[in-house]
Amino acid sequence: MSPLSGMDQSESDGGCEVCVVRPSLNITQRASKYHYCPPPDPGLLESIQNKAKKSCSCSGRCIKSAVTARVPILSWLPSYDFRASLLGDVLSGITVAIMHIPQGMAFALLGGLPPITGIYMAFFPILIYALLASSRHCSMGSFAVVCLMTGKVVGELATIPDTSSPLFGNTTDSLLTNSTKTYTPVQVAAVVALMNGIVEIVLGLLQVGNLCVYLSDMLVSGFTTGAAFHVLTSQIKYLLGIHVNTYNGPLKIIYTYKEIFSQVLNANPADTIIAAITITVLAVNAEVLKPWIRTKTKIPIPIELIVVSIGTLVSYLANLHNVYNVRIVGEIPTGLPEPTLPPFELMPAVAVDSIIISIVAYTVSFSMARIFAKRHNYNIDANQELYALGASNVFGSFFSCAPIAVSLARSLIQEAAGGVTQLTSFVCCFILLFVLLFIGPVFETLPNSVLSSIIVVALKGMFMQVKDLRRVWAVSRADALIWLASFLGVVIIDIDYGLLLGIVVSLLVLLGRSQQPKTARLGRVPNTDVYLDVNKYSVTVETPTVSIFQFNGPLHFANSEYFRQQLMSVTGLVPSAISATKTLSEKEQQLEADLTTQLTRQVQWLVIEMSGVSYTDSTGGNLLSQLSKEYKQAGITLCLAALSESALETLEVCGTLKVIPPEYIFHSAHDAVVMLTRSDSSATADNACTKL
Repeated sequence: MSPLSGMDQSESDGGCEVCVVRPSLNITQRASKYHYCPPPDPGLLESIQNKAKKSCSCSGRCIKSAVTARVPILSWLPSYDFRASLLGDVLSGITVAIMHIPQGMAFALLGGLPPITGIYMAFFPILIYALLASSRHCSMGSFAVVCLMTGKVVGELATIPDTSSPLFGNTTDSLLTNSTKTYTPVQVAAVVALMNGIVEIVLGLLQVGNLCVYLSDMLVSGFTTGAAFHVLTSQIKYLLGIHVNTYNGPLKIIYTYKEIFSQVLNANPADTIIAAITITVLAVNAEVLKPWIRTKTKIPIPIELIVVSIGTLVSYLANLHNVYNVRIVGEIPTGLPEPTLPPFELMPAVAVDSIIISIVAYTVSFSMARIFAKRHNYNIDANQELYALGASNVFGSFFSCAPIAVSLARSLIQEAAGGVTQLTSFVCCFILLFVLLFIGPVFETLPNSVLSSIIVVALKGMFMQVKDLRRVWAVSRADALIWLASFLGVVIIDIDYGLLLGIVVSLLVLLGRSQQPKTARLGRVPNTDVYLDVNKYSVTVETPTVSIFQFNGPLHFANSEYFRQQLMSVTGLVPSAISATKTLSEKEQQLEADLTTQLTRQVQWLVIEMSGVSYTDSTGGNLLSQLSKEYKQAGITLCLAALSESALETLEVCGTLKVIPPEYIFHSAHDAVVMLTRSDSSATADNACTKL
């Protein structure tokens, strides 16, 4: 007797409950009854024609929309509310400009570049970014991790020191010999910025703005925390006033610390004392003064600029460079640099590193932009951010700039100080222009140890990301593995290798979760239509004749064997074992009783609950067909429940529904149990009448 025959209502096994019987999931009948209208599916030629027709039929409004989408300033500037936004943008621009001066100089030092380069990076690229960006609150410019990664390339390819600064005239740490042609650190950094910009523009043209979704939060957290160790390591020589050779490649951080420990006794006391005092002042401000001042005003104390100013003044008055051999910034040129072409012949040499740097820079920048967009309820365009960042880097590369990215600290300050639009960036650039034209040489006597101290204190936020590991460890060991792989790969091997390792581990975790999703055997919560895992919820009750198996993941060629194994392991229903048991004699069956459970001997229906199966392929469909045949030989009928639309259509196309008829496909596990147990009751009643 078919389980779907009978009346429209039936009593459940719980007693007096009434269940409305829903129609089976028969695709043909459903399409006819509910007037199924498939969406149009044009061929390739028709699709191309429609696309071309749409592109060529642009109205004036369409053209305007396209232009404003690529130059967002044209959309917000005409409607700019001067009364509501101007004061906040101006104050925010001044505050961020003050932060740019010490941070830019410090991070340029981190990249092996003259300190003035950091201020160039806060001026030239930002003019372009403010015109093209869809984000309103991101403060672009120098960023520690990107500068460090750029410094790695500079260290490998720069062949002569930059004579514009004594910093590079007094050291040969990063110099390589090349008998054909030589390049300054600024030239190498400029070609990296150019290549970065090209990569980002190409990614924008390919419409892959959401590329950063493949870099999970745990990967970014572990990567940046590991990079923070490299940043700290690179600054120790300035904090102690020692000379340390630059190492490249795997295990370089280990070799660097080995040499640092061997040079500790040669530390310059003056540099060490300056660094200790500066770090103490900055730490006290960050932990004590800043939280208190935040309760009084949104405008923070420019402590970095104050420290830089005092350090410069003390160094000048005490002549620290000549008397105590303290390394200083040295000559800072005034005025704007002349536009020059980067060395294009270096582009193939920096291509791989530039791709990695551009991905890291964009991921961090877009993640920050998305946070602000959600917080202030406006939209950002992922691809437009790629265009803006790419164009900014290309433009900046002609003015001696290194690659730029968002600064987390400056962006938060820009928002807190009242910044509303990218007009903040123009105000910031105006202030920095004044610094470049007139004030730059004032900082020539600034000790490098002061800049390094600013970098070290700014790393606190990155080091505190270690808490992410502790938090995620309790939630997902797999996510914790991604964090650890990224972190250890960056610290022990190198920055680029660490990022690659983190991506590989992320993909393996994603693949593992897809191949081995969670499974369960379901039981019913009494007097409800709720079905839960019987191993987790003791209140659940299983129907003796029905076993329900739940699979919480896609069913495809890569996990089909896992599906089979879990189905038989979780339910205890092995077709070959059941068939073998049925062929034994009565005495042999008694001996084999311990191999076949009481539940197995009673089960007549095996229901696969597929609400968690988002899709299946032909391999999955063929597997279900084969399982249906195997269980049928064992006297058990295979049923399906809660299939998605796409899974159901796939099963029909691959012929599975010819093996598993529609009357054994149900809307839910509860429908299956009600109908199948009613079928059992009807069959039992018929048998009783026959005997009478």
